[in-house]
Amino acid sequence: MKYPKLLSLALAATISASTIIPSCAYALISGDINNDGAITSEDLTLLQEYVLGKSGFTKDQAASADINGDKIINSSDVAKLRKTILETAKDLSFKSAISRLNTGYKDNFKNFADPKNEYVIKSASELKSTLSPYVSDATVNNFLTTYNDQFFSKSVLLLKPFYYDPAKYNKNKSVSKLSCGCSNAYAGIYTPDSRVDKGLNIRKEHTAASNSLGIIPPGTKFAVTYASGTSEGNFGHVTYNGISGYINMGWVTKVSDLAPAYSSIPDVKINSVKYAKSSITVTAQETTASNTAFAAAVIAQAILPKKEYYASSVKWTVTTTSTTTTTTTTTTAVKYPLAKARMDKMGIKTLQDAFYDCYKKPDRITKYTEWEKDGTKITLEQAAEYGFKNRTGNCYVLAAMFCEMARLLGYDAHLINGKVPLAAAHGGGYGPHGWVEIPENGTNYIYDPDYALETGNNGFKLVYGNTAWSYIKIGEIK
Repeated sequence: MKYPKLLSLALAATISASTIIPSCAYALISGDINNDGAITSEDLTLLQEYVLGKSGFTKDQAASADINGDKIINSSDVAKLRKTILETAKDLSFKSAISRLNTGYKDNFKNFADPKNEYVIKSASELKSTLSPYVSDATVNNFLTTYNDQFFSKSVLLLKPFYYDPAKYNKNKSVSKLSCGCSNAYAGIYTPDSRVDKGLNIRKEHTAASNSLGIIPPGTKFAVTYASGTSEGNFGHVTYNGISGYINMGWVTKVSDLAPAYSSIPDVKINSVKYAKSSITVTAQETTASNTAFAAAVIAQAILPKKEYYASSVKWTVTTTSTTTTTTTTTTAVKYPLAKARMDKMGIKTLQDAFYDCYKKPDRITKYTEWEKDGTKITLEQAAEYGFKNRTGNCYVLAAMFCEMARLLGYDAHLINGKVPLAAAHGGGYGPHGWVEIPENGTNYIYDPDYALETGNNGFKLVYGNTAWSYIKIGEIK
């Protein structure tokens, strides 16, 4: 059940028995009745049974059991020891398990996996009632095989479910383009159409006039990864029987989409279970799995011995990490998290929106030329991070921000280090400069937010050799 009541360790009946401590007794650690070096619920159980008259103490145990030091062992010591246990921060021993479900979860699993929900399970019947509304009977039975009555006689189960929308990770759903202009929007499984009687030519180039490298027989199914369209004269990228080339998309019929290919496979790792201030904190890290099929439903399980379970509530802290930032969110990190956050905030959906945002928005970005003059000493992510955090920067910063957003929009964008002519007032000659280059249909186009900021002219999709500034490319900034 959600936020269950505490397993009561207090005495269920009124305790009237008491014991006088001999004056010669001495306790090295008050409360450590079993002398194992730690004050735990095992000590509380020994004290509770002694006061109820179910067991006896040695002289040393009796001295350690006088928690409040009044020379009498009674219910006051039980209450004092329980409070001590509840107020003592500690790392708890635990076992972790992760169930990744490709099937067996119901449509409302998202409700089960709400970030606010966490579950502490103390019986097999409670486990069944907790899982049944959200997963199939077969999945419930698989859990009950492991977590049965025998398990719950000694352990407590902490559950935290996660749901990852497959559509957000499906690379097939994200449109990307190659330098030749072909897009994966037309990807799928195809077959030669009914007009093809002898076979479909695999051409060497994107043209019907180019040489044939081989033949795809009629009725054969094959995969197209990228294409320029689906009409006569459009060509698609194929590899068949070891031959890679291009086929005329006007002579094929689509059979199905390609099997999903995922950008990453989200997973969860439980790092620690700590007790402090009457609550248990489970720290888990969202990671990515390798060599594993995508599973939208993930149920993390922390298994605690009952003797270590004292908390009245359980808090899960899930940390998501990436190469540039660490946050406390349950969203899997993206490649360029600051760029993604900016795009979400400003509603950026197109390349022009991204370009405009990098130099002229209500929180207008301003140029600060002294941040970094030598483009060879920075990286793409360093420059972009500076810009997204400060909303200011030089040419490299403006270009880096646009470059990251362009890549998230599916473009093959590159941050270029080069030089442009300096005005006579600045000494003439050439000065360092950064811009973005995106290849399309065999042409490398220039996108220069700094040019637009400084001149007020269009800096979007310029062509080398046909601009007001003479761009000299030196290299790419990675």
